[in-house]
Amino acid sequence: MKKENLNNITSPGFKTPDQYFESFEDKLFARLYKKVSMHGVESSGYTVPKDYFNSVEEAVFNKTKTEDRPVIQLKQKKILYYVAGIAASLVLFFSLFFNQSNEFSMASLDSIDTSSIESYLYQEEYSTDELATLFKSGDMSVSDFIDVTITEETINNYLDNLDTEDLILD
Repeated sequence: MKKENLNNITSPGFKTPDQYFESFEDKLFARLYKKVSMHGVESSGYTVPKDYFNSVEEAVFNKTKTEDRPVIQLKQKKILYYVAGIAASLVLFFSLFFNQSNEFSMASLDSIDTSSIESYLYQEEYSTDELATLFKSGDMSVSDFIDVTITEETINNYLDNLDTEDLILD
């Protein structure tokens, strides 16, 4: 197949005879008005039995008539779901009830080390606004901060570990 530049097509590629569209309609209607049958054909070949359209509806309904069958009830599955739900809730209840007396039950805040809580909060990267929403105004007072004594060594450690780029505001 020859490659051509599709952007430079000058002819549409289709041609019709001269005066085709002007004379087409006249020729078509002239053929339709002539009642010339095909040579050697007596009938169209399509025949319909007598009273076919009167009886076809009844015949179709008789063939499609179905007998009423009993409906299968699905209540058995519904009962199974109720029983399974009750059994699951009982298993959950007893497992929680008997698990409380175990030594490895849920840890209380007293048993968790303060440094573990601090490292968790540091790793989660909470902002000061998020932490402030956790405290109520009645939880802290000015006297909590007045009685705190900070040693010079603590201040030096803080300043050594301080990243000053975090303090620069945009």
